[in-house]
Amino acid sequence: MKKTLIAIAAVLLLVPSCQTFEPEIFEESSAARMTSFLESIRSAFTAEENGWTLDYYPGSSYAGTTYALKFTDQYVTVRHESDPDESETSTYNLKTDDGAVLSFDTYNSLIHMYATPSSRRYQAMGGDFEFEIRSFDESTKEIVMVGKRSRNTCTLRPLKKDAVEYLKAIATFEDNFAFPAAAATIDGKEYEGFLDSGTRSMSIGEKGAEGDSLQTVRYVLTENSLRFMKPFTLGDKEFTEWSFNATDETLSGSNVSFKKFYPKGYVSYEDFLGSYTMSYGSGRGTFTVKLVEDTPGSSFKMEGLSKYFEPVLGYNGGRGRLTWEKQTVGGSGSLEYILAPWDSNAGYLTWSEGVGMIGYVEDTSVPNFLVQFMDNGVWENYKVSGWLVWSMNGDSSAGAVSSWTMGSGSYQLPGDITMTKIAQ
Repeated sequence: MKKTLIAIAAVLLLVPSCQTFEPEIFEESSAARMTSFLESIRSAFTAEENGWTLDYYPGSSYAGTTYALKFTDQYVTVRHESDPDESETSTYNLKTDDGAVLSFDTYNSLIHMYATPSSRRYQAMGGDFEFEIRSFDESTKEIVMVGKRSRNTCTLRPLKKDAVEYLKAIATFEDNFAFPAAAATIDGKEYEGFLDSGTRSMSIGEKGAEGDSLQTVRYVLTENSLRFMKPFTLGDKEFTEWSFNATDETLSGSNVSFKKFYPKGYVSYEDFLGSYTMSYGSGRGTFTVKLVEDTPGSSFKMEGLSKYFEPVLGYNGGRGRLTWEKQTVGGSGSLEYILAPWDSNAGYLTWSEGVGMIGYVEDTSVPNFLVQFMDNGVWENYKVSGWLVWSMNGDSSAGAVSSWTMGSGSYQLPGDITMTKIAQ
C-alpha cells in the first residue's frame, strides 16, 4: 500500500498544474465585471433628469438626513435638506477598493460637513464621503451603499420631482409632524415606539419593554413618511417605511396602523427652556441654572452650573425627557477635562461614553414642574447620582480639576440632583 501511494504521488508531481493560470483568469474576469458594474452605475447616475436622493446616516449620535445629488460624467451637484436653495458642485469618482466604491473625492462643504472636524467636534460627526456599493437594483434603480467610516447603510434612489421642491417638501412635513410615540397591536401583542425627532431614531418593542428589549431604528423623513435605514420586524410584520395620515394622526406600514400617544411625564422641548432652581446633595444646597437652546429640538446648554463651562443636555423627543451624559468640557495642554458621572454613594466615577442621567418629570400639570435626575442604566454595577470635573491624559485618569467649581462651590456635584422650573 505504501508503494502504491508513493507511485501515485510521483505521477501527480508530473501532471502540469493549472493553478498558476487560474488566478489570472479570475482576476481578469473579476476586473471586467467590476468595470462593467461601475459603468452601469455611472450610466444610471447620469440618466436621471431630476437626480437622486441620498438617505444619509452619519455616526450613531446624529440624525439621518437627506441629500439631493445630480450627476454628470465627472461632476456632482449637491443639495441638502437644511437649505434646499443652496448647492455646490464638485467631482466624484467610481473606483475599486476591495469592491465598488463611490467617492466624493474633492472637498464639497455640503457632502463633507458631517465628516469635517471642528473645534467643537474634533472627531466630526462620524460622517462619510466614501461609500461601498453593495447592490444596484436595475428595476427600481435603488443603490444600497455602506459608509466606509460609519458602516451605516445609505441608499440612493431616483428623484421623481425637482430636487429643490422635494427637499422643501421634507421641511414642510417636518414642521407639521409632531408624533412622540406610536402604539399598535400585532397578532394580539401590544407594541410601542418612541420617536426622537432630534436624532431621528425610534426605540420600539412590546409594551412595557425597556433597555435591550427595545429595537433602535433610525429613519429619514420624506414628503409624508418615515423611511427606515434598515427593515425591522414586529411579530411577523416587516417594516421599511411608515406613511403619515394627518387626518387621523396615524403612521402606517405593512397593513398596520400605529396610533399617536404621549408617554407619561412627557415634556416638550419648548417647555424645558427656561430657568430652574437646582438642588443637590439631598437638599444640601441650591443655585439657579438655565436651559437655553443648543440644537433646536435636540439639545440644550445649561447656563449657571459653572462659570468655567456650560454642559450640553440632550432631549429625548420620544419620551419627552432630558438626557445628561459624560462629556468633555475643556482642557489644558495634554489634559482633557470631562464632566464625569459619579456614584456619590459608592465613591466611584467613570469616563465611559453614554453613562449619565435621565431627567424625568413626574407631574407635568404644574408650570413649576420638578425634574428628577436618575441613573440612565448604562453603568454596570453602579448608579450615577452626581458629577465630578475630572481630568484625563489620553485614556488615563489624571485627577480632579479642583479649581473648576460648580454651583455647589466644589468640583463635586453630589446627588440627589433635581431642578424646579421657575414659572414665568
